[in-house]
Amino acid sequence: MRTTICRHATPPSRAARRFAVAVVVLLSAASSVAGQDRDVILRAEFPVDLASPPSALAFRDVAEPGYVARVPDGEAAAALLAEARWTFSGMIWGFSYSYTPSDRARSIDERFELAPLAPEASAAMMPRAVAARLDGTVLYATVEFYPDASQRAELASWKASSAAAQGRGRAPFLVPGARRLAVEDAVRAALREYLRQVTHNKPREVRGTVALAAPPRLSLLEGSWVASARVLARVDEIVSYGAY
Repeated sequence: MRTTICRHATPPSRAARRFAVAVVVLLSAASSVAGQDRDVILRAEFPVDLASPPSALAFRDVAEPGYVARVPDGEAAAALLAEARWTFSGMIWGFSYSYTPSDRARSIDERFELAPLAPEASAAMMPRAVAARLDGTVLYATVEFYPDASQRAELASWKASSAAAQGRGRAPFLVPGARRLAVEDAVRAALREYLRQVTHNKPREVRGTVALAAPPRLSLLEGSWVASARVLARVDEIVSYGAY
């Protein structure tokens, strides 16, 4: 997931560099490419901020005023791994979705729900960090995953039987899980545009499945994560208002 952060960078300290190396070592040590087919590869770059601003409570029992709260290296590695798994599993197995367009005449608000189709398989994935760079306090790790035969078949099935669409979404930077929320919003926007081509009458609800065609692109703009996502979509059911 290639990410652009629009802010001034500060040179990383030696301690920060050592910390970044520790994160990458943790990611690499937990995975292996032994026995995997290297003809198909999923690759993306994921960021994690190694230093978070301390709250007022952080200074309560700290005598040193220069104290800075740090994300533990294990926690940083876990955050990178979780985002890589979510992204790559979204490309291989995809998500189920339920979408209700807004309807002012009926006083109905837009509703969108997205759920992973294979959460257990996603948890078992072992992506591998192969490179890293440090920009200020932000570590960018390039992560790879080599799908096995069954996973490559899943990837091929999406390309063979799905329609492509593009969407853009955003989420406030300070909201927990903002990057994923921005991507989900981009998926919603892509599906909304695609469904306008599928049905001319506004449906009550549309259900189906969708996969990420590629790792989403994210950038930090004006206090929000902005995501651009290309998806492969399938429609399983369109529920019209006439059915009620």
